[in-house]
Amino acid sequence: MRPLRSPSLALLVSLAACATAPASREPSPATSPAGPAKPADARPAPASDSSPDWSFAATAPVDAAPLRTRWTPAELKAACDEAEKVSNGALAAIAAIPDAQRTFANTADAIEQTEADWGDKVSRLGFMKDIHLDAKVREAAAACEEQAGKYAVEISARKDLYLAMKGWLEGAGRSERLSREQHRLVTLAMRDFHRAGLDLPDAQREKLVQLRSRLAELQTRYAHNLDEEQSSIELTRKELAGLPAGYLARLKAGGKPDTFIVTTAYPDYFPLMENGQSESARKKAEIAFMNRGAQENVKLLDEAISLRDEAAHLLGYATHADFVAEPRMAKSAATIAEFEAKLRERLRARLAADTAKMAALKAVETGEAHPAIQSWDWRYYLNQWKKKEFALDDEQIRAYFPADKVMQGMLATYSRLLSVQFKKVENAEVWTAGVELYEIRDAADGRLLGKFYVDLFPRPGKYGHAASFGLGPARAVSGGYQIPLSVLVVNFEPPQGGKVAHLSIDEVDTLFHEFGHIMHQCLTTARYASLSGSNVATDFVEAPSQMLENFVFEPEILALVSADPKSPGQPLPADLMKRIAAARRFDAGVRYSRQVFLGSFDLYIHTHGAHVDSEAAARKLWADIMAFPEPPDTHFAAGFGHVMGGYDAGYYGYLWSEVFSADMFTRFQKEGVLNPKTGRDYRDAILAKGRTEDPDQLLQEFLGRAPNEDAFLKQIGMGSAK
Repeated sequence: MRPLRSPSLALLVSLAACATAPASREPSPATSPAGPAKPADARPAPASDSSPDWSFAATAPVDAAPLRTRWTPAELKAACDEAEKVSNGALAAIAAIPDAQRTFANTADAIEQTEADWGDKVSRLGFMKDIHLDAKVREAAAACEEQAGKYAVEISARKDLYLAMKGWLEGAGRSERLSREQHRLVTLAMRDFHRAGLDLPDAQREKLVQLRSRLAELQTRYAHNLDEEQSSIELTRKELAGLPAGYLARLKAGGKPDTFIVTTAYPDYFPLMENGQSESARKKAEIAFMNRGAQENVKLLDEAISLRDEAAHLLGYATHADFVAEPRMAKSAATIAEFEAKLRERLRARLAADTAKMAALKAVETGEAHPAIQSWDWRYYLNQWKKKEFALDDEQIRAYFPADKVMQGMLATYSRLLSVQFKKVENAEVWTAGVELYEIRDAADGRLLGKFYVDLFPRPGKYGHAASFGLGPARAVSGGYQIPLSVLVVNFEPPQGGKVAHLSIDEVDTLFHEFGHIMHQCLTTARYASLSGSNVATDFVEAPSQMLENFVFEPEILALVSADPKSPGQPLPADLMKRIAAARRFDAGVRYSRQVFLGSFDLYIHTHGAHVDSEAAARKLWADIMAFPEPPDTHFAAGFGHVMGGYDAGYYGYLWSEVFSADMFTRFQKEGVLNPKTGRDYRDAILAKGRTEDPDQLLQEFLGRAPNEDAFLKQIGMGSAK
């Protein structure tokens, strides 16, 4: 997952239009990790070299400031307020320029740079909500994120900025020479001004601002509730039968003798659901997990659905999903619905077959003649199926993937593939033990391209999912090219007893995926923040990182990321590699039907009016699509963070983009998975260009043809579309 990007000219209005409070989950402060924030003067941002003849190759890299984490709540609030004050002053100065004196540099470029500067600062501040050790600082960061979301809405609705752009376009803009990238910046900005309601009557525009400001509050609170979730269950040793000794060793002791506390954090929940032999224990865990945030989040989501619907109608769209889809590859809610329905139908028989296999395993284990697969069963019986049919035990396989070896092998893979070098920054200041900072350099000339932190293991209050946070998008600035700073945040099973942590094959897959986002963010050569890195159409943003997941299951890569515990210096045995690859999508019926459910739920709640019952919708769609009975006392909608984290009406993008990721991988299959030329083509055509071109054009350039779905259907065992 890639949380939403920093706001700047073209992106700011579109982010505010979607009311994404995490519009601030990125970019960079002008402060070091040690000192307090320094106020800046309220002048228009110094324009980067605004010449249409600009080129990335002609610039020098400008290093990113380290991520400051030593904040008090008061300091953080003051920095958040100061960033807004500076931005307001700079924007007011831009708006005050007479139309006759306007140029691209002092208007379009200046707005872009000002908002990128603001985004850099508040995104770093808001990110403290997701990783800081102090709960009070996390609360202050969440408040800053909420404040920033509202401020983004305010800026998107500033008519003076819209009129400033129009004044330039109708004056000097008619004849001023611009590069293709500058033309695209302006075109997207004006399109998004329309989507932000700037051509509505003043009363309606003000109403839209109110709706989106409230949405910013709702989304931040929803996410904060999940980050701070502390729910758990207490289980006996007997109820934990099937779990490895290492799992039990790291659990906290319960209140009664020989009992253990199991939280709803991923490293506790997923191993239990996949390996726990006690059905009652799995059911308890499922109920706890599906009630995360339930006390407040369903209400927050339902209000957000209503406000989104009202905002869409104000702008003349039939539904919020239609509003969201318009600038993306899908273009309309109808196209998304057709995509989901077609895939659901293709998967129906495969899901039925998968369910029958699981039911047969449950019958043998329980003695029931015709057992039903419940919502707390499917992960467990899929795992049993994998053990039986492929002789694969996830917990035993974990022993072959020590975290340090996986990290080393992954970096070696990306280094060779993308012609880059990685170097750990020694003695870097970090927020907790185990976090590391790396720099990325071009392999050919040593140019500094970006930096990223790695935060692998869970702790209380930390962001609970897996994501890559961009803390400052790459962009041209006065003096050169600002390198990006990103953070890889995951929650893998932590090390025990002083030993190195080991990853499951799914965690290795997740690491490759999220690091793919880091590469997308850091290997860009785009000139403007709003067009750089992973600031691309949301239904394409997952494709580059999904494509890189394919490498995990190739023998050459498995050899790099694994170590045989029985034979030091040797990788996974070849036979085990083959079985891992063969089992990759053995569960395609269940896995992809569940993705269809998630996308269909997201689409349903954003196409059925202002008063849709999200919980009733979730239950109906789960029953219709998956048919695994679930407990009545659960609240799925309270914990589905994507619909309140920037993927609202956009979750379909995971499957949509997987079609393209599979198609892109066909080039590597033909030319060699570690072919550096193919990798360099991928870097230049897909990763480097960001949003400077539409995804269809990028795919056409890399593939040498129009993309199609054949490779995806083949991957999931459905044959060709022909």
